Amino acid sequence: MDRIYMNRVPGSERIHVEIAVNEIADLLDDFTPADDAFEATKNLHRILLDAYRVFAPELAPPSERDEMT
Repeated sequence: MDRIYMNRVPGSERIHVEIAVNEIADLLDDFTPADDAFEATKNLHRILLDAYRVFAPELAPPSERDEMT
């Protein structure tokens, strides 16, 4: 995560974090949201999983759709 951008414009405050492909698995290893986690936390986890499935499909865990087929 070498590049982190912060938007400080009032009303549009947010951060943009660039995550390198090799860091996704590390983050997923450390990060499993609890059932009562905030929706934003669950969304971030889902984004990381989706990205991992795109960049490293042979290593990523199966998606719910994969398990249904």
